[in-house]
Amino acid sequence: MRTHVFLYFSAIFGMLFLASCGQKEPEGSAFDVRLDIPSEIELDEGAKSLSLGVLDGKKPMATDVIVLAGSASQHICNILETTGEYVKFELPDGWKAGAYTISVQRGASLLKQGSTTIKVKVVGDGVEPGEGTTVYGKVSCAGQGVPGVVVSDGYEVVQTDSEGVYRMVSEKRHKYVFISVPSGYSATLDGVLPVIHKQLELRAGVAERKDFELSKVSGQDNHTMLVFGDIHLANRTDDRAQFGCFTTDVTNFIASHSGEMFYAMTLGDMTWDQFWIKPESPDKNYGFKEYVSDASAMRGLPLFNTIGNHDHSIYYSGDFDTVVEYKVNIAPTYYSFNVGKVHYVVIDDIECQNNGDGTTAGRDYASNIVNEQLEWLKKDLAFVPKDRPLVITMHSPVYKNPGASRGGSGYNIKQSAGSILEQTVSGYPEIHFFSAHTHKMYNVDNLSTDHVYEHNAGAVCATWWWTGHLTKGVHLCQDGTPGGYTVLKVNGTDIKWEYKAIGFPLDYKFRSYDRNEIALTAENWTPKANEAHVDILNQYNTQWKATSTDNYVYLNIWNYDPNWKIEVREKETGKTLQCSRMSWMRDPLHIISYMVPRLNGNNGTTFETCETYHMFRVQASSPTTTLEIKVTDRFGNVSTETMTRPKAFTTAAYSSDALLF
Repeated sequence: MRTHVFLYFSAIFGMLFLASCGQKEPEGSAFDVRLDIPSEIELDEGAKSLSLGVLDGKKPMATDVIVLAGSASQHICNILETTGEYVKFELPDGWKAGAYTISVQRGASLLKQGSTTIKVKVVGDGVEPGEGTTVYGKVSCAGQGVPGVVVSDGYEVVQTDSEGVYRMVSEKRHKYVFISVPSGYSATLDGVLPVIHKQLELRAGVAERKDFELSKVSGQDNHTMLVFGDIHLANRTDDRAQFGCFTTDVTNFIASHSGEMFYAMTLGDMTWDQFWIKPESPDKNYGFKEYVSDASAMRGLPLFNTIGNHDHSIYYSGDFDTVVEYKVNIAPTYYSFNVGKVHYVVIDDIECQNNGDGTTAGRDYASNIVNEQLEWLKKDLAFVPKDRPLVITMHSPVYKNPGASRGGSGYNIKQSAGSILEQTVSGYPEIHFFSAHTHKMYNVDNLSTDHVYEHNAGAVCATWWWTGHLTKGVHLCQDGTPGGYTVLKVNGTDIKWEYKAIGFPLDYKFRSYDRNEIALTAENWTPKANEAHVDILNQYNTQWKATSTDNYVYLNIWNYDPNWKIEVREKETGKTLQCSRMSWMRDPLHIISYMVPRLNGNNGTTFETCETYHMFRVQASSPTTTLEIKVTDRFGNVSTETMTRPKAFTTAAYSSDALLF
């Protein structure tokens, strides 16, 4: 065989196995074989054999067979040679390029090793590097070059020519090249990850070729983008089981909209850096490989990822070394793509300033967009027509919470970077920033101009999966926003958005509380807490402690913005009640589903119930008045509740069976 794939993949980058190594042996399996499966393999046309690296010396037996399972065919391949370093096996006549799952079969047992895409080398196709070029290649669709595709290494930005060929003088600082998927096309999927970037393997001054494959897609002008805030998977607090409730919710939501086109984006912190490596319990390690595997439950959904502060390694220094694993396993740290008439941009606004030495853990970062990235953005947008709306994702918010006048700006990026970002995108008709990081929810509307919006979009994990862990069926962010995701509906250049709470229908937009039924006293809720922990409850519970007979009803309307309408009417009297927005209220359901069980066990409360600006209040005529509540968002979507009072205040009254695991 002329191409031994495993040699250059393992020699170029030893850590690549994190993305593509064989799966762990399933429980009860009779044998243990581990093969190094690259994400792509390139072979000569008509190749008769293929070699793969062996990991940890766990080689197959000569009597085993290799199973190549493709979408339309399956091949049983005999082993020609097996050593502690590699296995060489026979390829059948007539094999074709394509995506395959590779397994080892021994008797009746089948052990999956991983998935790859096998490609055929193109010889003499006329694609040459050109003078001074260090990175070049071809972007193709069904064998034909795609012109006008934007290609970048994170610094230089070029376009493919009429034949789909690009050439770039790259210093290879990021060690990858990526494409901005053009409108009307989709990228190949590796599980749920779009294949939009390729690792560069040769030294900076040496030309190397990297090709990309696209598929033609129609009907993109109307599409739905699902936006996922902080996920924080770490294999703790039942997070993987709860994440299964989330993936089921997403899958069911998509299935209920048959025929529509769906995509998804994360907003960073998909993992949790301090739990990547746990020497005291290696079986609990959780990193990018595990995240991609768990996310693949949303089969067929293209998932574009944004990097967060917890997606940086805590063991290395600076902005480059801390993201090596991310860039190999997930995506570029910043990039763009197009769907229909919308240009999507993914920004890395975490400037890592660790001083790690490879072994000592530490975390130091600033919420900032470095100048090199802002310069790249200017080059990227030079290829985007000025009539296109922009959707820009990042982890830290651009603007502070409008309700955060007390306590300062909190999490948002440096003002200087925010100003340059605003100037860079100012020529476009509509700009939507989507951010996360806060584990809260707020909207900033019409800032500076009448066409700039920011959506700090809540968190999939809510309070780091704690509320669901402690109180089954309840899943809340610190401000009482239910864990969930944004549904971005695009029709041409018209963009609308709603928030989808996990385990609830799309029209679930608020939660009501009967104040007469709330008495959050330590005697009732934390009888086992010591004095110190009772004091903590009292500190965070000043608004809900005393018994009330004032007939107030509170509404937490998490995705509220000033263009929403709130109507409350007494059913018996027909009286319309005046609704007021409250300042600095804490959500009582979050207190009893997270803080109460923690304090009652005399444990700390790292993720305390926070104050929110989206709590509202009305006053009813009596303790038994039934209220007709109607909330209408800026797009006319209506959510209603007939609130029969008194309304019980218990976790069971607000839980969802869909959140049980």
